Amino acid sequence: MKSILKLQWKQTYKSLSFIGIMTLTLLAFNPIYGQNNTVTTTQVTVNEKTIKGVVSDETTSLEGVNVIQYGTKNGTVTNEKGEFTFPKKLKTGDVLLFSYLGYVTQKVEIKDDTTFITLKLTEDLIEMSGALDSAKPYKSKRKN
Repeated sequence: MKSILKLQWKQTYKSLSFIGIMTLTLLAFNPIYGQNNTVTTTQVTVNEKTIKGVVSDETTSLEGVNVIQYGTKNGTVTNEKGEFTFPKKLKTGDVLLFSYLGYVTQKVEIKDDTTFITLKLTEDLIEMSGALDSAKPYKSKRKN
């Protein structure tokens, strides 16, 4: 009788410990999410919009123009036709920077009615300092 009670007690202990371990495992590996602000779809459509556009110079469209939201790392690059679609939704008042090597960087502010931007970049004069004087032999600044 005593051995039967011990056996039942061991089985109960094993099953309770198994259930406890499984519960701890589920709680430990279950992701916990904090509360976040949810925005209704009507607010999103009123405040944020997708911006598309074309960037060119005086003659042709420009491929590879950097389009970056000012103050962030959000950005995109124009395709071979000079077209771009900004990957993030933008609000009124946001500023886009358009930069391309050899051209003046321009800022465009998003207004209430802005959904498509047609931009012409103007060339920038890049001056290089004079050529190196290679006639002089190399002199070390080390003093002995």
